[in-house]
Amino acid sequence: MPRLAFALLLLLLAGCSASTRYTFQFNILSFIPENQRSLNIPSGYYLAVYPGLEGQRVPLPITLDILERGQLTIQGSLVNNGSIPMTGSYEIRLAPESDNNLNDNSGGDVGLGSNSFNVAAGQSQSIATSVNLSATDNSAAFNIIKSGSFRIAIRVEVNSNGGRFNLTTAQVTVIGRPFALIK
Repeated sequence: MPRLAFALLLLLLAGCSASTRYTFQFNILSFIPENQRSLNIPSGYYLAVYPGLEGQRVPLPITLDILERGQLTIQGSLVNNGSIPMTGSYEIRLAPESDNNLNDNSGGDVGLGSNSFNVAAGQSQSIATSVNLSATDNSAAFNIIKSGSFRIAIRVEVNSNGGRFNLTTAQVTVIGRPFALIK
């Protein structure tokens, strides 16, 4: 009987080893109603933080003792309804849960994955941005996610005769260990 108990204890410890990693994916779009996943862009110069200056709060329902890395991914499309090229840029904005203005570069908000675009008149263009996060890669954003719940937004700056920004994917992936015996 002691050998069986010892064998079961060894199996339990092997299953709880330091090499156990969990991967969690959070669909940020699930927090945004479908009818609010598009941004209408008026004619002229336009600057917006979508879905609003306060961003979208993302509650992390998990606690990982050691968060090792993460990734932010957005995908969508730009539609140019005008007669001139639509030019501009977009970037992911990330902030701690307590920051209510994701466009002021204070309170902890940071910009990531800035990209520019040039969409011909009457055309559309797909967009995709993926940003890796770790202690050495985009560490400020990594520390925001590591602290727990956070806010996220997209800053869009455009010159055009009008169009639309459609968001089809917004996802956060975190990878970590459930506990640390030795930190």
